[in-house]
Amino acid sequence: MSAHLRGDARRVAAACLATRYEAGATIQDLAVETRRSYSLTRALLLEAGVAMRPKGLPKGASRSAR
Repeated sequence: MSAHLRGDARRVAAACLATRYEAGATIQDLAVETRRSYSLTRALLLEAGVAMRPKGLPKGASRSAR
């Protein structure tokens, strides 16, 4: 997957990543699965309007649970 993502392909990829991230996948999980860098994966999530989880929390945990 070395091709650059542009236009509709980028928006579709960002939306798919957002769905998986919001379901509990980590950025690292998504980067490995899609063979993209961590930074590109994170950038696509931000472009999709995803609210990032705080670093260091286990999957599914929230700050209020501490």
